[in-house]
Amino acid sequence: MADEDSGGVPEWVVTYGDMMSLLLTFFIMLVSLSEVVADKRYRAILESIQRYIGYDTAPVGPPGKNYPVNSLVERLEMKLGSFTNEDDGRGGVRAASVPGIDMRVFRNREGVEQRVGKPILFEPGRADLTDEAKRQLPAIVRAVAGKPNKIEVRAHASRQPLPPGSPFEDKIELTYERARAVANFLIAHGIDRDRIRLTAAADNEPLQQSGDKTEEHQDRAEVYISDAFVSEYIGPRDIPD
Repeated sequence: MADEDSGGVPEWVVTYGDMMSLLLTFFIMLVSLSEVVADKRYRAILESIQRYIGYDTAPVGPPGKNYPVNSLVERLEMKLGSFTNEDDGRGGVRAASVPGIDMRVFRNREGVEQRVGKPILFEPGRADLTDEAKRQLPAIVRAVAGKPNKIEVRAHASRQPLPPGSPFEDKIELTYERARAVANFLIAHGIDRDRIRLTAAADNEPLQQSGDKTEEHQDRAEVYISDAFVSEYIGPRDIPD
């Protein structure tokens, strides 16, 4: 008995059709992703993919415009509080912070310090301003006035021992009084007290020897201005019992 004709199409045609359907679906997904404009929809897609493949806190960096997904940075911003324009209804108001004492991030380096003017020279073993120093300091006042930067007055002493009967216990006290004399002059001429910091270097930072006799004078005070602002130095608030 002759085999009956089964009819229909070969089996490979069905497999080929399935493959074409999958390719069509793949390209449709590519087109839909390439035409996403809304940020929230784009973020939802990326977050869904991220949850599926793992790396919950890894940032996603697609080509072109970068959308920070639900990354570690965003989570810290939500917990610590930050300025954001994600929700226009808040108008950029700082988000709620964690309970308790406010957390504050600050830098621990002050950048490059610049010396203002020439060193203010002192008589050996003395901490009072000379007439020359009083004529020199107004130029320094004009240079630092009206700025928010921190000012450091750094005073030094020579390696010579203190004279007998000196009112100072040691060179640290001597150089502190020199720095305070300069600071008092600045404050008396309009410089905010909160901007000024005093450093008593004693005889630990001698100048390099050079041909300039003025620069070789070790009994001196120097005024430096830093990149740090006064607002960055906020004292700790009182903690109630």
